Amino acid sequence: MKLGIIEQGFTLIELMITVAIIGIISAIAIPSYQGYIADSYLNQAAIDVKVCAMDLERFYGNGFTYSGGSCAITVSPTSGTAQYNLSVVSLSATTYTIEAELVSGTCSDNCVRLNQAGTQTIY
Repeated sequence: MKLGIIEQGFTLIELMITVAIIGIISAIAIPSYQGYIADSYLNQAAIDVKVCAMDLERFYGNGFTYSGGSCAITVSPTSGTAQYNLSVVSLSATTYTIEAELVSGTCSDNCVRLNQAGTQTIY
């Protein structure tokens, strides 16, 4: 080695340590991010279920019955890729139940149900 010449670059060990650190950060960050996205879709579905309930309450205000009422919203979110299907699962003259189910069809703490009394259930 000649004096006065400075070698530049990274050693293989330094690169492997960097890759390991990025891997560890990714292993923590990606699942957290996916959880935040799922929570935001669930919150949007809860909002859309309440909008649907307002449609039924408006119908009830005109004729004092929920029978024959419907929701303008059928999917949530209303723009972009649908994550939830909204439906009125029971409807009578004095009661209703609105449900938002995942498009994938499996509910484990990710679906919303709302009734005429304003009771919201996440199941």
